[in-house]
Amino acid sequence: MRRTAGHWPIVAIPARNEEKRLPLLLAALANQTWHAHSGLPLEVVIVLNNCDDGSRTAVIEATRLEPRLSVELIDIHFAGGDAHVGTARRLAMDMAAQSRAGADGTAILTTDADAVPRSDWVEANLRHLQEVDLVGGHIRGDPAEEAQLGPGFRRRAVQHLRYADLINQLAAVVDPIAHDPWPRHSDHTGASLAVRADVYAAVGGLPALPRREDLAFVTRVAAAGYRIRHPLDVETEVSARLVGRASGGMADCLREWMREEATGAPLLVEDPQRVLARLQRRRRLRQLGDASPTERAAVARDLALDPSAFFDEDGLALSAAQLVELLAGEEPDAPSTVPIDLAFAEAERLLAQIEEIARAA
Repeated sequence: MRRTAGHWPIVAIPARNEEKRLPLLLAALANQTWHAHSGLPLEVVIVLNNCDDGSRTAVIEATRLEPRLSVELIDIHFAGGDAHVGTARRLAMDMAAQSRAGADGTAILTTDADAVPRSDWVEANLRHLQEVDLVGGHIRGDPAEEAQLGPGFRRRAVQHLRYADLINQLAAVVDPIAHDPWPRHSDHTGASLAVRADVYAAVGGLPALPRREDLAFVTRVAAAGYRIRHPLDVETEVSARLVGRASGGMADCLREWMREEATGAPLLVEDPQRVLARLQRRRRLRQLGDASPTERAAVARDLALDPSAFFDEDGLALSAAQLVELLAGEEPDAPSTVPIDLAFAEAERLLAQIEEIARAA
């Protein structure tokens, strides 16, 4: 995992029927602070995936007289089961990588067509890529669109964010990672990812999955032992619309929140104790390093795991990074079973308890 002296950015964007949002995204990219010192246009690859609206015309019009952007526009019709965001994002990122094949220091940045990155998004990503291999940007909803969803939605959103912040604090003390220190967030979705091109190639690129292709890619990178960071100064705003373009995306989540609010359903989240158990398992596995087979067997027993899970099909020991992702990976579909107020109280109690133990040590 070499540390590079600098990076040249290329932005990869999948889009499907985004004629209204694409001009906003392109304007945000044209007004990046990166332009002030680069003196060259920002390279952008846009893959229009099975569009039947005016997306192509919107891109052409938005960039026709824009010298700060150099856009490669790929208008393609994917057949059948390939007509999804994973295929489109994979193609966009592959094309970005190929456009500077053999050049050192290329950084592939990807975002969504309904996103508006902060004005320093490119510079902030490049700054962090001096120290790590992949950067997950912080995602926030369009405040004007969120306001239209009503106070009940806003209340749920604020509570979710507060609980996520508590869980991130818990992770920082239970399973601390030097290159991803607190304060941090936990977002690493397609709305804001930045990765070194050599890392992208080394892990075989982004998997062309119909949903959660972004999370699967980050898992690949983490399992390969590369360094991932979640800094607060890399930020992107995304649409708070209820009808999205990808199954399982943010729109589906927001629509479910609206349904729950309308029916008076309680806001439930994952049990903090369950989160704690996963974090403790991650830390234990992360510390294995070059542990002997005997040591690995002991850890397996302690964690109630089959010792054979610590080795591949050829009997070779899996790396600590592989074990973390295989046996204690993220759980985006973890059951939500605890009312939010009880979860707040329990997470705060756990944090206080761990900090007290640390002070007494």
